[in-house]
Amino acid sequence: MGWSGLWLMHEGNNISFTTGLLCSLPSRVEISSSVGNPADLVKLIPGALASYIPKSLLIFEDEKLSIEDLNNKMWTPEQAAMFFRDVIKTEPDFSRLSQSVLQGYTCAVANEMEPERVQELAKVMKRKNVKLGAEQLSCLVKMVMLRGIPQDLDSYPKDLLLFLSPSDYAATGSCKQYFANVGKANLDLLQRESSERKQLLLEALACLKIPGTQVNKENAKILGHLVCDLGEEYIRSSAGALLKELSQCESFLPDQEEAIRSVISSGNTMFGPPQVWSASTLNELAGLIPVLDHSIWQKVPKNVLTLWLKNFARDSPLSRAQLATIVEELLPSRQKRDVGCSDDQKITETVLNDEMMPIYYSPAELRACLKNVSLKNYFPQILTYPFTNEQLAVVKEKLDETYPDGYPDSLLPRLGPLASFITAEDVSKWKITSADMLAALLQLDLQNEQAAAVISRYVALGNPLNGTALEAINRKYLCTLNATLLNMIDPNSLKLASLNPSACSQLTKDILYVKAKRAFSDQHYLRSYYTLIEPYLGGAPGEDLRALSKDNVNMNVHTLVNLRRDALMSLTPAEVKGLLGINLPDLANWRNKSPIQEWAQRQKQKELDKLHVGLTGGTQEGYINIVTPKFQPPSSAPLGTVAMMLHLLPALLLSFLMMSVLS
Repeated sequence: MGWSGLWLMHEGNNISFTTGLLCSLPSRVEISSSVGNPADLVKLIPGALASYIPKSLLIFEDEKLSIEDLNNKMWTPEQAAMFFRDVIKTEPDFSRLSQSVLQGYTCAVANEMEPERVQELAKVMKRKNVKLGAEQLSCLVKMVMLRGIPQDLDSYPKDLLLFLSPSDYAATGSCKQYFANVGKANLDLLQRESSERKQLLLEALACLKIPGTQVNKENAKILGHLVCDLGEEYIRSSAGALLKELSQCESFLPDQEEAIRSVISSGNTMFGPPQVWSASTLNELAGLIPVLDHSIWQKVPKNVLTLWLKNFARDSPLSRAQLATIVEELLPSRQKRDVGCSDDQKITETVLNDEMMPIYYSPAELRACLKNVSLKNYFPQILTYPFTNEQLAVVKEKLDETYPDGYPDSLLPRLGPLASFITAEDVSKWKITSADMLAALLQLDLQNEQAAAVISRYVALGNPLNGTALEAINRKYLCTLNATLLNMIDPNSLKLASLNPSACSQLTKDILYVKAKRAFSDQHYLRSYYTLIEPYLGGAPGEDLRALSKDNVNMNVHTLVNLRRDALMSLTPAEVKGLLGINLPDLANWRNKSPIQEWAQRQKQKELDKLHVGLTGGTQEGYINIVTPKFQPPSSAPLGTVAMMLHLLPALLLSFLMMSVLS
């Protein structure tokens, strides 16, 4: 399918929707930033394209909006945040709001509401199963508990409990009930190694009175997702009691994986030893299959593996790469280097249409049998099959032989499993002629070096780093852009993209902040300005942060601690309080961590005390703090000069102090 354009006329305004279609799916929407009426934009845009509207075009402010039109579209959380304040002011009945609109909850808006209204809002979120992020939940729990712990805490979203403690919950229920609910929450909202998550597990074990390392099935069910954080000693001691809950975990640490393999290999579980497993057994163990290794697979009967692949693999949660590990077990371990292609192994149309094709050929056999076969019409299809890495290398050879001058455009977005084999030479032959194609390629599982080559090729062909291109790059590869590419970005493109440079170098943050400030300068007076500029604040100077501290922005503490270091150190406690607003109590969790610890040492203790978050280390009245940097001998100064300076330092300091006292 090619390009299609949709033009809509409304009250004399032209609104252009240009959609690029790849693989029958819209991959971009370009909407003129000159559209001056977001209400018309929301009303007229097709529902399937709503999520592509740049958030900077969804600022209503005092303009009339239609709740019905907003409810009928699917929004991203970032989009919904732009009009959440206007929706809350307009709609008195929160239950009329869609799940998509409610996920735009922001701390700044909640801080303008009565606590009872926030509680009402939170209960609606529970009923509509609204998914909120960690920062949203951390703020929401403060508002819900502003006037004490509500007795009906179970009426609120389960994920909210992750930001409470059993002692908070004690007034409304038992600790066992609390952890049963926590076990059903999205534990990944807390970082795996965070102190908060570790503390939750410790308190859960204490609540359930588990003194040792053995957990029975009943307690494992209560722990739910918390089981994923149990150490290897618990997994070994509990035998098979934890396997059901462990099978739902997203990932494991290496020692956990080893413990799971040990338990399963022992055969002392409900599944028995691997030698007696059936295809249905593998189906029950599907969540743990990525953990199993060759020592276990070799004990499972080959016919069982084959039967499972044929009957269950299609409906399993496993990826193509994970299924390939099972295929590898079915191929002969010793392979001949030079083999021919026997008559019964010839690759026919029937074979090419069989997703079990990988188990029929060793890599050598596949190479031999592909020699005289045309795969032009089959490459996209067979690349979805669970080939092993060695087999994929053979397919890549055939691909290069078929297209020596570069792969066709239609195939580029479908190279998925071949991503690790892509070279800079391959990329240099590709015709990346649109932002859509760039977006499709960057969705492949590329290494940073490969992605950098793709982006450079796109730019070298004369393509701009427009909003669509930047959105595609932002997903994983924004930090790979060098200063030259960053400086090529037109500030206006940031109005059509939502970048997040928080993990990038300071240089990247500095360059993008200047561009973002320029891009949104015409919206500086709007309340939604902070939502637009917040992702770029890691490059903001102190003077800009001081201005924001007067605007009731309710900055989250993670944004604060990731500000430019010199800018953060220049802020006063009052200015930090102004920035954080309702999130000020979260600063207590950083009092012994960098950079807040260093910032506190530069402040007056009496000013820190006014924050009431337990920060210490500031200067007392009549004293000064001298922060001594780690000594590094200057490479250019003679050692004798350095020694003389160090010898004179005490006298200079004493002289300075005497002058301060006398003055």
